[in-house]
Amino acid sequence: MKSREQSLFAGLLQKQNRTQLAIILGVAAMLLILFSELFSTPAKTAANAGSSAAVSETAYREQLETQLTELIEQLDGAGKTVVMVTLESGEETIYAVDTQSGQMQNQETHVLLEDGSALEETTYLPAVCGVAVVCDGGGDVRVAARITELVRALLDLSANRICVEQRKG
Repeated sequence: MKSREQSLFAGLLQKQNRTQLAIILGVAAMLLILFSELFSTPAKTAANAGSSAAVSETAYREQLETQLTELIEQLDGAGKTVVMVTLESGEETIYAVDTQSGQMQNQETHVLLEDGSALEETTYLPAVCGVAVVCDGGGDVRVAARITELVRALLDLSANRICVEQRKG
């Protein structure tokens, strides 16, 4: 009878060991999944995308300022020129959407690429809010009017969003 009790006890211990092992493996698997989510590549690319958007907005503004400066300096009477451009808002990205139509409803989901990021359909550059031009000839009404018309034509801005001033000494 003792050997039967001993074998039952040994079997019970093996079941407890298996249960403990299964619990430990389950917890380890959950921790691995958690760590893989915390340190995944899409999170890093999302952070990089945010900083690159700020960089591209700054680069866009600086490019506009440089091009306007070079062009205005070519106008007769403008002289040395400094241009400042202000932008209304940041870059806007429109993502591709997949629409599935049913009998009673439509379901829209973003189209995802293999790396988990959304497919960009269109990107709109920031809108120009205003332009300030400071140049040697800014005090001459005729030069200021020509500069204002040039900037209006290039950026489709109203005249009240463009300021042309005389550069000091």
